[in-house]
Amino acid sequence: MPAPDLLLLRHGETQWNREGRYQGQQDSPLSLTGIGQVRAVAETLKAQFGDLSMYQVWASPLARTRQSVSILCDELGVTYGAVHFDDRLKERNYGRWEGLTRDDITAGYADDLAREHQDRWGFAIPEGGESFADVASRLGRWLEERAADQPLIVMAHGGSGRVLRGIYAGMGTDEIFACNDPQSTIYFLENGTTRTFAADPDALHAFGCSDAGLGVRI
Repeated sequence: MPAPDLLLLRHGETQWNREGRYQGQQDSPLSLTGIGQVRAVAETLKAQFGDLSMYQVWASPLARTRQSVSILCDELGVTYGAVHFDDRLKERNYGRWEGLTRDDITAGYADDLAREHQDRWGFAIPEGGESFADVASRLGRWLEERAADQPLIVMAHGGSGRVLRGIYAGMGTDEIFACNDPQSTIYFLENGTTRTFAADPDALHAFGCSDAGLGVRI
C-alpha cells in the first residue's frame, strides 16, 4: 500500500536521557541541550527541504514530544494548534523498567533481561509493558490510515521511531535493531526508502549543544 513522504524526528535530550533512565511512557522534561537539538533540527529542515507548509505535523502525545514539537513549530512558523497527536506514536511501554537505569534492571530484573535476550522482538516487559511486536502493530495501523499524497512531519521517540522506519522500509527485525543514529538525526522516508540527515553541526553549536545526542538504547 502506498505510504506518504514522511520526515521523522525524535524529541530532544531529556533529563532522564542524560541520567541513562528508561522513560517509555513516563516522562521527564527536555534539558537545555535537548531544546537546542530541536532548534538545530528545525534549522536543518529549513535548509534541506525549504518550504514545509504542505507538510502535516503529527506527534506522540507524551510531554517530551509535546515540548519538542512546540519548539519545532515556533522555529518553522507552524501553528501548534494544527499538530495532530496520536497515542499510537507513543514510545514503547517499558513496564516495570520505566525510571530505571540498565544497572538497576540488571540488579533487580535479571530474568527479564534473559527473556529479552531470547526473544528481543516478542518480549513484553512485565507490569504493563509492550513488546516491539506490539509497538509495530499499533504503528502499522497508524501508517495504513495516512493518505499517500499528504506529506508528514512526525515527532516521535527513539524506540517507536526506529520501528516506524522499519515498517515503512520493509526492514527485518535485525535491521530495525541496528538503527541507532544520534538524537538529532532527521529521517526522510520516501517511496519505501529511508535517508538520514544529520543536524547541522554549526546549528548544534549555535544552540549550545555539545554533541548530536544519544542513539537508541535498546
